Amino acid sequence: MVYYMSRTTPLRTLSLDTSFLLKNKPEIDQCIKMIIKDRIPCFLTTTVLSELQQLKVWGRISSQQYKKAISRWKKTGGQIIDFKNRLLSDAFAKECMISMNEYHGVSEDDVANDCNILVSTLKNGMDLFLSEDFHFTSKITQKVIDEITNAACTEFHQMCDAGLYAIDAESFLLVYDHGVIDVEEIEALMQNIQKSGKNF
Repeated sequence: MVYYMSRTTPLRTLSLDTSFLLKNKPEIDQCIKMIIKDRIPCFLTTTVLSELQQLKVWGRISSQQYKKAISRWKKTGGQIIDFKNRLLSDAFAKECMISMNEYHGVSEDDVANDCNILVSTLKNGMDLFLSEDFHFTSKITQKVIDEITNAACTEFHQMCDAGLYAIDAESFLLVYDHGVIDVEEIEALMQNIQKSGKNF
């Protein structure tokens, strides 16, 4: 008989994507309740905050949608994070864009914000990135994350062992249990889905 051995690890920190804060799904609010209940430190990159503001200004989302997204973030007590060293941030973002182009086949312009978000999230040592964008949560993007980590490792030793996973709300509910995530289950849930162009 074969026994299934799961690899579990404590969830220390997580970051939220624009899509996670905006999507109208009850699972997202369930996730937020669990995060608050278990006091998991939660963060938001400056790029995500900027995206929310731009979407509202451009009329792509209503004031009500914007307020709901901000309310979700504030409920978690989330802090704002960034990558302070602009020169290195731009270098790693460029590495990310090249990798995204190689694996997803999309132009660099289409992934500039995605890469800024990933680089800031990695630099700040997040364990999970919660997103409702399928291309973020795919196995393909996990390769991109690994490449950024390898490129950044020589400059930032804390990034050498980065174990960032990007998952959606449904996956979070399946893999999370009282402050612990099942890494093996996360890897099993990831799909080989490609980004199909501009999605903003």
